[in-house]
Formats: sequence, C-alpha cells, structure tokens
Amino acid sequence: MVTDRKIIVSNGNTSLELTMKPYYVKKTVGFDMLEVQIVTTQGFDQDGATELNSYVLPRDMEIHGEIKAESTHQIQDMRDKLFRLFIPKHQVTITHYYGGRNRVIKASVEKTPKFTFSDVSKVQEYIVQLKTTGNPYWMDHAESLVQMANIVGGFHFPVVIPKDKGMTFGIKSPSLIANVYNKSAIKIGMRFTFIANGTVTNPQLFNVNTREFFKMNCVMKPGESITVQTGTDKTVTRKYRGVKEDYLGRIDIPSGGNKFLELEPGDNLFRYAADEGENMMSVKIYFCNRYAGV
Repeated sequence: MVTDRKIIVSNGNTSLELTMKPYYVKKTVGFDMLEVQIVTTQGFDQDGATELNSYVLPRDMEIHGEIKAESTHQIQDMRDKLFRLFIPKHQVTITHYYGGRNRVIKASVEKTPKFTFSDVSKVQEYIVQLKTTGNPYWMDHAESLVQMANIVGGFHFPVVIPKDKGMTFGIKSPSLIANVYNKSAIKIGMRFTFIANGTVTNPQLFNVNTREFFKMNCVMKPGESITVQTGTDKTVTRKYRGVKEDYLGRIDIPSGGNKFLELEPGDNLFRYAADEGENMMSVKIYFCNRYAGV
C-alpha cells in the first residue's frame, strides 16, 4: 500500500491535495509512461523500414478519484471544489510526491471531472482527463543553480572590525570552470546569466567537453545582466536598471558563438570568459532535470 504518495493540483487560484481525506486517489493513468512517434519510410521491395525521425507525443493523463463525506451537502461542496480546480481551457500544475522526491508537470484540462454515484450515498467516484500540450516530461519541483565565480560572503555575527586593518565582507571565487550535472536521461535546455560587476567586453560560455560556445558581441556595464534561455524556447534578454531588452541581435554569429548550449546527461564542464573584463563578471546556470515518469 502506498503510504507517502501525495498528489497536489493547482490552477494558480486554488490548490487541492487529492490524496488527503476526504479526497482519495484510486488510480492514475499516464503518470509513468511516454509514447514516442517514430516516422519511417519504406522503399520498394524493402524489408523493414528506414527511420526518418522520432518525437515524444503529448502525455495523456487521467486521475481516478473518490470523495467521501457525512452528508450529500458535503459531497456537493467537494464536487464544487473539483469543478473550480479543473476549469475548461485552463492549465493546472500537478505536484507529485513519492519516496522523498517532489516532481511537477503542467497539463491542460481535457475533460472536467465526471462523477459516478455509488451504492453508498456518501461516496462518489470521479475521473478527470488531462493532456500536456507543451513539455511532456516531469520536472524537479525547484530549479537547480550552479554559480561560477560567485561572491563568497565573509560577513558574520558578532561583527568585530580590527582596528587599522578593516574587514573583508566577501571574496570572489577564482574558479572560471564549473561542472553542471544533469540527472536526466535526455539532453535538456538551461538558462544562464552573465552578470557584470564592472565593464565586460564580449562575454561567452564555453563547453569544455564539446568545444562549443555561446558568445555575445557587446560591452556590458556594471550592474548589467544578460540571460540566455536554451532548449525549445531560445531567448536572449538584457537587463539594465530594471529595463529588459531583447538581445538576440547581439549574438556573435561571425565567430561561431551562436550555439545555444544544452546539458547532456551526466557531467557538463563549462568555462566562462570575456575578451576584456573577465575578472569583473560572474555566471549563474539554472536548469531543471526532466523525467519520463513518476
């Protein structure tokens, strides 16, 4: 018997744990399987077929549940909560907890809850159908962060400032290289941010393993940041003094630095650099591991 499994669904306005009394989940469908579409071609008199491409189909999901109450009035209240949760043409976020791991997925409501009256008047079963229209993979509940050449704090309490010596409030890590470990079984996108603490010319991120790199053709001012999103959605955004700007046009294409770097399964070794001001910048790398099922 599953004892620590939790399924929490949220639509942004309301949230409900479907595995906590008086709600029960009897069965889930599509939580642990992905379907792959393989595109093939077959020539005349050819045995078998030639694979042209393959891709993961949207994930079809079902939640089979049950509600129990002391009166039909309570039953109707709980039905209304489910209807307010699973709204037509809306997305929901499903959080799945099991075995100490929290994973999430976004899905659209394909069919709102359908209820079945049972022989017991205070018990009703329901089924709701969902479909992932975007990313079909489960993801970590929170992003992972790898910081390169970040500031290590030296400030602590109680504060004692030696006379005539001063005090060090922080030390910049000298490391220009960091390993990013992708626990996923597939290649995934990431988001990395160049942060300028002084004047920086043409910042870049270099993959030590593949020799590929991403490079900007610009001069960064102190306090400026450039965020690059890789994977399916490729964006480059500059932020300075609270104002954001599309910076795709500033990618250094002539040098070959237009590779939107992704994370291979396992270890990924990156180094950051700049034509000038390398010691005045730092880099943050954000990513979410992806999983075929839970």
